[in-house]
Amino acid sequence: MKTGLWDFVLCGGAITLVLAMALGLVVGLMPLSTALLPQHHAVLDFLLLLLAYGLFSAVFVRLLLRFQPMRPGEYGMDSPVFTRWKLLTIVYRLGQGALVPFTPVFVKPVVDALFGARIGSQVAFGGVIDDPYMVTVGDGVVLGHSSLVSANFIANGKLTCGEVKIGSGATIGANCVVLPNTVIGERAVLMAGSYLMPGTTVPAGETWRGNPARKWM
Repeated sequence: MKTGLWDFVLCGGAITLVLAMALGLVVGLMPLSTALLPQHHAVLDFLLLLLAYGLFSAVFVRLLLRFQPMRPGEYGMDSPVFTRWKLLTIVYRLGQGALVPFTPVFVKPVVDALFGARIGSQVAFGGVIDDPYMVTVGDGVVLGHSSLVSANFIANGKLTCGEVKIGSGATIGANCVVLPNTVIGERAVLMAGSYLMPGTTVPAGETWRGNPARKWM
């Protein structure tokens, strides 16, 4: 992946801004944490710093997307869109990492929603969503263990971005990979270990499997 000085400046500036906001909040609340845990307030301060960093990262990502949404398409590595995608990726991944201590498995959908994913109710996530701001997940969806739903891939020196839409009641099996510009219909099933290639639509109620995934039932 091509990375230049401008990438380091943008990402470094964004990280510094988010960290400064988080530190400001921790310092402002330090009298309260000291009063609550006089002997161990440093632990509470550190946890608060992680939480604040994650939440401020989410705010940064949402604001950036509000002013400059990511559009589906194919972009060269010299494109300003590619530079902006790298900025978003660095910020949201560090933010999600900071929230890991507060993210048991049943809270993972909430974190993805914080970073822009449109998430329905009663979902279960054992996998990972990449570029959550381009992913829509309906009610009752199950993402199996170690599955990956990615709204991007890089090949031949180009970044491809596209939306992923998963209908209500769909099941994504363990170790599956779902790539961008795909639609999985309601109550559809993607069997374990399957790869859903870009531009594929799985009709409602069907079961697909394989690499590349094909209709099975």
